[in-house]
Amino acid sequence: MALRIAREMPLLALEEAAWRVGYDWFWDAEHDQRVAATQRAVLADASAGELVAVRQEMLERWMQLRWTAHGQHSMVVAEELSCTARTTECLGYTCDDVTVRERTLHVSLPEAAGITLPDDRGRDWPVADMLIASEGDGRQWRVILEAPSDSPRQQTIAAIMIHWPAGVTVGEALDQFDREGVPGIDWRGVWRWVLGVLLTRHPPPTRA
Repeated sequence: MALRIAREMPLLALEEAAWRVGYDWFWDAEHDQRVAATQRAVLADASAGELVAVRQEMLERWMQLRWTAHGQHSMVVAEELSCTARTTECLGYTCDDVTVRERTLHVSLPEAAGITLPDDRGRDWPVADMLIASEGDGRQWRVILEAPSDSPRQQTIAAIMIHWPAGVTVGEALDQFDREGVPGIDWRGVWRWVLGVLLTRHPPPTRA
């Protein structure tokens, strides 16, 4: 119970910080002085694994707050689009073509998307929800994937971030991400699906 309370304190500090500094960048809220001081005070004896878990919880909370603050935009991906998006060909696209018009977008995935996350026992679960946050000028995205497990109160969650440098091809950006991505998850497949959905929804002017 004490650890649960301690882990909640940085989240409350983050909420207060986000209200003050705004929702453009997670970094601003995460590195706020009060948030850092709260973490030092209540998590001084936490293990490295616990600290990683708390940071992911902070990112989730920030993205939820951001989604609420900026219009609660959502979309449900139809099964047909979900299937075709898995084979998106990114050749010819540059990072300038990749946009999310909404600052934060919630995406509901059908099982046909074929995107899964492993739990701590190595079992794969279909991702059902995705939250995409386009930070700053849209050149950096944060994405949270959530996959319900066999317990109603548990979910398998993964958070990722990618940069889309101006003038760089999508393939080059994905190659850089592959070198930094978490092992054991088909991140290129995830990005191919995400881009397939978003490019269909908002095609670049030259391909509309």
